[in-house]
Amino acid sequence: MAGPVSGVRRLHQFIIGAAPGDAITDQALTLRRWLREAGFDSEVFAESIHPQLAGVVRSYTEYRARQSGELVVLHHSIGSDLVDELLERDVRFILMYHNITPPEFFEPFDPGLAAQVRRGRQQVERLRDRTILGLADSPFNEADLRRAGYFRTGVLPIVLDPDRYDLEPNPQLLTRYRIGGPVLLFVGRLVPHKRQEDLVRLLYCYHRIDPRARLLLVGDPWVPAYADWLRDIVDDVGLGNRVCFLGHVSQRDLVTCYRLADVYVSMSEHEGFGKPLIESMYLGVPVVAYAAGAVPATLGGAGVLFRYKRFEALAELVDLIVRDSGLRMRLVERQRERVREFLEPRVRARWQKLMSGLF
Repeated sequence: MAGPVSGVRRLHQFIIGAAPGDAITDQALTLRRWLREAGFDSEVFAESIHPQLAGVVRSYTEYRARQSGELVVLHHSIGSDLVDELLERDVRFILMYHNITPPEFFEPFDPGLAAQVRRGRQQVERLRDRTILGLADSPFNEADLRRAGYFRTGVLPIVLDPDRYDLEPNPQLLTRYRIGGPVLLFVGRLVPHKRQEDLVRLLYCYHRIDPRARLLLVGDPWVPAYADWLRDIVDDVGLGNRVCFLGHVSQRDLVTCYRLADVYVSMSEHEGFGKPLIESMYLGVPVVAYAAGAVPATLGGAGVLFRYKRFEALAELVDLIVRDSGLRMRLVERQRERVREFLEPRVRARWQKLMSGLF
């Protein structure tokens, strides 16, 4: 493994896809600000760029190294041409590892995507000998790097920027969905490992307790075959008017959804970090989550974890949280203590400590 770097005041970042509201994009832009404030020449380059970020993020084809062995930051989460291109160049890496979902989740719905994540895992192996520091956004992800043979590693959590959440809600959205009855919320792409179908099962059981309840699902239909199958399930169980597919929403509408929610529920079976968990904690929404992947570490003793998907019992638990104001208050208070670990002062201090050993 390469040794420490000296005399370097240029550190660019690379991400696969740049999109508004994307956790990796937001993290890269925050790190860019910190690097620039520390006196570095720093840009964010990407393979694909959403039109809203044109001029903010640059195409990776524009990057030119200035010296042999130049150090770059690579955010890695899926197989890509960008990674192969960088491996062909004379650069070294700080790897920001955001986890790669096991391909088995995608195989039944999108074999092409399954192949892409396998490629991403192979690229993790190829990157190892050129990486001077492997950073993960959770201990769960750090363990992945360790198993892949990375010896110099650390944890740098996703940072939450309060300015993006201290927003006035959208009154039209409030009017549309605040019509009585409990609101359950989940935020995440419609993909097989997020298990949105289990949220539908939970709502089906909860309807026996309170038929007014509804479920808001926020997130792009990233795997269309899965999204179509999920909609068919909703129709088959007669919940078509109680499960709301909102797709991708603006930041203001995202905050509005959290304001509408009585409980945030996650059935996801693979999470490398889980940014919506910390968004919920910051915005005062009680969290009930399946204890998969990084979820226990992200919650850090806050919220309510469960290890078995017993839907009738979980429906009763959700109802208790909705109706018991004292319990709800205690959950929210503990979550607000926990979320401080993900605000800028503490995450930035950890970043500076990690970087001090390199520069």
